[in-house]
Amino acid sequence: MEPKYRNIILARESRGITQSELAAKVNGLTQGNLSRMEKGLFSVSDDVLRSISEVTNYPITFFYKEIIITKDDSLFYRKRNSMTQKHLSKLEARIDVLSMVIDELMHSVDIPELKIPHVEIDGDKNPEMIAFNLRRYLNVPSGPIDDVISLVEKQGVMVNFIEMDCDKFDGLTKFTVKGQPVIWINRDIPNDRKRFTIAHELGHLVMHLRSNNLDIDEFEAEKQANKFAAEFMLPMSDCKKDFLNLKYKDLPMLKQFWKMSKASILYRAFEIGSISQNTYRYYFMTLSKTGERKNESGIVSIAPPVLLNKMIDLHLNVLEYNKNEMTELLGLYFDEIANFFNGLGNSKKLRVSI
Repeated sequence: MEPKYRNIILARESRGITQSELAAKVNGLTQGNLSRMEKGLFSVSDDVLRSISEVTNYPITFFYKEIIITKDDSLFYRKRNSMTQKHLSKLEARIDVLSMVIDELMHSVDIPELKIPHVEIDGDKNPEMIAFNLRRYLNVPSGPIDDVISLVEKQGVMVNFIEMDCDKFDGLTKFTVKGQPVIWINRDIPNDRKRFTIAHELGHLVMHLRSNNLDIDEFEAEKQANKFAAEFMLPMSDCKKDFLNLKYKDLPMLKQFWKMSKASILYRAFEIGSISQNTYRYYFMTLSKTGERKNESGIVSIAPPVLLNKMIDLHLNVLEYNKNEMTELLGLYFDEIANFFNGLGNSKKLRVSI
């Protein structure tokens, strides 16, 4: 059985390794031959494959797994244009690998069916109205959404935090090959930004990702998702009075209550007419002068995702897979599986039979 040449690319790019860097670390491998291997034009010897496995820290079984890559037209990136090509390639490769992991786990685990409706923007169905109606459809009570991750995961949308050494990436939504929608969120962005990004990506899922309109301008789609997220997380009917004649000293309290950034609250207050344009500009200048435009004070809490945790936990502690079986099943070393599991913010550690 021949290894899958595409998996060499995934292994390399998901670790942020260039062709020249990998070739330099594998004895007897030139970049030209590696390039041919990655195109399926040159066979890979067992020795070279073992070396590639060691350098990229993927088990040999990974290179034989059938990993199907979905089309990029199911993706919407936030701040994609400011990311380097290397960061983009690493992000896409990591998500392709982890999407395969999710699909493998789904063979033995039932998760909630997708209940999030698709609504086309049309006439009076603007992003704000769609967000307002979705809150009603999901029976969300008035006021702030306390646990937005639990809310969307109960509707069959998986949320996962992903480690990315790039602050230009906030989040994206992608369907796995088996059709599971997954919202991927940068693990290292502030929690208030995570919450807005989840709502933003939910907007894409509702309005864009299942749309027949494939010619939608991406910039316009981003604006629509932002409007959706603002109404979903800070509904005008609930927060207009809260923000009326807002004082700068009120921002810390409002941030903790609504669990949104001070910047988002200021923009929303101006957008719905609770403060004037001059007040809005003055408060934003004050945020900048105090350094809070880049690093706001006050930490907002966020509950971790649970669906993927439960899927892994079930395999380990109900189906009683051991470390070697998990590595064989998922094509990842167990340490990486455990790191990913616990990196989601899970409060307990993995228990596993040896």
